[in-house]
Amino acid sequence: MATYYFHIRHADHVIVDFEGSAFPDLTAARQEAVESLREMVRHALMKRGQDIPIGIDISDAHGALAAEVDVAAAIPEMAGRLR
Repeated sequence: MATYYFHIRHADHVIVDFEGSAFPDLTAARQEAVESLREMVRHALMKRGQDIPIGIDISDAHGALAAEVDVAAAIPEMAGRLR
């Protein structure tokens, strides 16, 4: 199992993940990031669109960027609304 960190990007700030989570591989971490981003966007929209996340940067245990999950990829129908 590898540890990955999900840093949540907003238009004007980033929420840094200091704890990380264990996943069998980057593919599993990326899938979890997609699902998490969808849920965060849904929650933000229910609160009338305040502080909608625009992506998640996935870093490995060494702090290197391993993958990016953009809201356009996670929720294609939302991409135009958030630009």
